[in-house]
Amino acid sequence: MPDQDVKADAFNSSTSKKQAISDLEDRYIKLLESKIAHLESQVTHRKLEEGPAIENGSSYDEPDAETTPTKSVHSGHVEISEVEAEEAKKKSRYHIVLTEWDVRKGKFEEQSLPDIEDMTLIGPVTKPNRAFTFRKITGARSSRHHIIDDDFSSSSEVDVVSPELQKLLGRITSKWGWPEDVTQCASPYSALIYSWEEAQKEATAIEEGESDDEVQARNDLKELLRIISTSSGDVRLDRYFKDRKALLSEGTIRHEALWTLFPPGTLIVGQPCHEEPQIFVVESCQKSVRVDQKFGIVCYSFDWNGTVFSRVPFVMEIEQWGRERKSVTSLPFYPLEFHEENGLSRKESIDTLKKRLVDRGRKFVSFCVAEKGKQMFNYSNGAAYFHRGGTLLQRKRTNSSIELDDHQRGSLSEISDDRAAAAVGLKASWTPIEGAVIVDFASFLTYQPQAPILGSLQRYEGSLIELSPSRRAQSVFKNMYKFDWDRHPANQAMSDEQLLCCPPRVLGYALKQTTWAQLLVKHLDPPNKADDSTFNDQLQLGSEAKDLILKSVQAHAMSGKRSQGLDDFAPGKGRGLVIMLYGQPGVGKTLTAESVAQMTSKPLLSVGVSDIGIEGDKVELNLQRIFALAGLWEAVLLFDEADVFLESRGEGDNDLQRNAMVSDLAIKFRELSQEQRANIYVSFLEQLDNKGLVEDFSDLKAWARKDSRRYNFNGRQIRNVLSTALGIARAEGRGLRRDDVIEVAQQTDDFKRDLYEQEAIYRDRQINQRT
Repeated sequence: MPDQDVKADAFNSSTSKKQAISDLEDRYIKLLESKIAHLESQVTHRKLEEGPAIENGSSYDEPDAETTPTKSVHSGHVEISEVEAEEAKKKSRYHIVLTEWDVRKGKFEEQSLPDIEDMTLIGPVTKPNRAFTFRKITGARSSRHHIIDDDFSSSSEVDVVSPELQKLLGRITSKWGWPEDVTQCASPYSALIYSWEEAQKEATAIEEGESDDEVQARNDLKELLRIISTSSGDVRLDRYFKDRKALLSEGTIRHEALWTLFPPGTLIVGQPCHEEPQIFVVESCQKSVRVDQKFGIVCYSFDWNGTVFSRVPFVMEIEQWGRERKSVTSLPFYPLEFHEENGLSRKESIDTLKKRLVDRGRKFVSFCVAEKGKQMFNYSNGAAYFHRGGTLLQRKRTNSSIELDDHQRGSLSEISDDRAAAAVGLKASWTPIEGAVIVDFASFLTYQPQAPILGSLQRYEGSLIELSPSRRAQSVFKNMYKFDWDRHPANQAMSDEQLLCCPPRVLGYALKQTTWAQLLVKHLDPPNKADDSTFNDQLQLGSEAKDLILKSVQAHAMSGKRSQGLDDFAPGKGRGLVIMLYGQPGVGKTLTAESVAQMTSKPLLSVGVSDIGIEGDKVELNLQRIFALAGLWEAVLLFDEADVFLESRGEGDNDLQRNAMVSDLAIKFRELSQEQRANIYVSFLEQLDNKGLVEDFSDLKAWARKDSRRYNFNGRQIRNVLSTALGIARAEGRGLRRDDVIEVAQQTDDFKRDLYEQEAIYRDRQINQRT
């Protein structure tokens, strides 16, 4: 019996051993097959072929101690015992898990892949040796809420267990937004990608005085970087690392990897204003962009709001272009480090651009902070960005209050109405202009609060990055986000980096075009010097009237705000010089205002009924605004056809408060004499002759002095006659002749006579109907 019992025990033991061996072999086979199917890393594949995954220990379910004896187990060429297998599991530091969506079960299932053992373990094996768990997710995003079937269906995430590795990762990546102790992270691991070179250095660094655990953390980091760069489980991230050498050597990028170019604080080059380069500072960017989606970033310019300089955020976008790689410098905007100019090395190109933009930034600042009354400049035939069909006080659709305070102007958070304007045919564009302009940011932002302010770029209206006070105080975050750039006083010196990020345009008003506009800095020149030639030589007005206007203007200029003279009974009134010019059309009223502006080197602000309106209440309010602008710019203010809106101002009980149009001087313009008409003809003909557009000036001059007397034209009609005649001559490829002028003058005179006859008939009919 004892022998039989011994035999039975031996048989049962043998059977149990065989079953255990079989179970373990099946388990290892399944694990190996799973690893081969899901690990993309070439390094990992090589380890599988050589068989070290089993040798280094695996992650598998712990055998039941009561049913599984401690015996040797053979699997292939490796011999381990269950005790050794358990010890290997304890030693394993890197645990890889595959999380897949089970369609039949309707949930995620996790499957452990063979662990990777670090061959340079430091310290006693009794410590917890898990450094991290790397989880690859297929079938959904890492949020595990949505099932999709494209590149977004694969992702990965890491649970960092080792405290030392948590701190090491935090030290490297905290400036990009990760916590100081990184316990979890997920693909695309943006902060780690932005710090990749630094992380690689930290992984291989040797620091004196480090503990064994700290040294081990560097080895753990090295392994984590290897897994992410070779087999991250995120298809898009794997493609990025495959293309990374091409990015560094060839400067090419895929659309899905654009985010890797734009970490916060990066200086980028864009051309939002008529192909003028400008430097921006990146605030944030999209991290997950589909192939068919636009890529967008939020970035800062350094701009003026009429009171202080501050960061101004904009949204910049890159259209999708598919999956192929594209040159970085061909993008609408790109990191400054990639900038290249013809014939120069990359470093020389960047240095040249920086110097050019810093110099431009100094000019920009000087235009912004120009003193009151010195805001007028000459714009030399350059492009300006503006909406057609606007008026001086036109306000875009907005729910904001009429007046904007400094904070509102500083935030610049209104949405651009470019697209809405395009729908009604008023889309803004870069259009060549010339003449006098006013640089005035505050007024532009007040009266055009929703107009674009930097080309067609859209101002960012969302929330910007918010950091804790402790982080904001750290230099790394100051340098990255430029918090200290906000509310920079006009009288405080600027750094070269601030000047570098100033825009290529100013905001202001084009006087000749009567429109608010973006004006390029490079086309701004000092204003023309005072010139009295038009007033003295071209203006056809009696000498007494001219002398009266001249002396009034000179006296006003000398008295300033009339502090030495009489004050008006109405507070704030009577400090300007108001001259009423009245008479028939085309006799020189507008030219008088223009010549006075030229003579005093002041802006000529011309307004009409469309600017002021004809409704009583609005007229009063608009007049106040226009007078405020004229006072701010120290302009010559011309009310064209003033009688139209003056009649609409209505009657009031208090004339001192109601009447803002008390005239200091009234000048009547009578109908032009024959000599004055002849002088106007000659003046215009001299302008054309100086430009080489006249064939025989003497012949035309003789006609103007003698034969033109038969035509009873005013100054405006004379100009129109000569302009039309010149058009006919140029169409035939020659200069202006007498016959051209006579033909047009005769047609114009016939029209005048016919029009007069029709008006007479109409008046007679009206009289007959009344009687």
